[in-house]
Amino acid sequence: MNTGRIFVVLLGLVAGLLILGQLVLGQLILSGRINLVKAHQHSGYTTVLLSLVYIILSLRILTKKN
Repeated sequence: MNTGRIFVVLLGLVAGLLILGQLVLGQLILSGRINLVKAHQHSGYTTVLLSLVYIILSLRILTKKN
């Protein structure tokens, strides 16, 4: 496994953890913790950005010829 693939795997793990964090923050907000709305919004932007980068890099690796 080369370093590019290891980086993509780690990026995917971080993106997955951020998605789970978004779920937890959303549930906390729904249960009445309104003060977390801005944190949810800003971490959502980061989650979307990292997830899109992960998808793009994964597709590049999958379509790359050996």
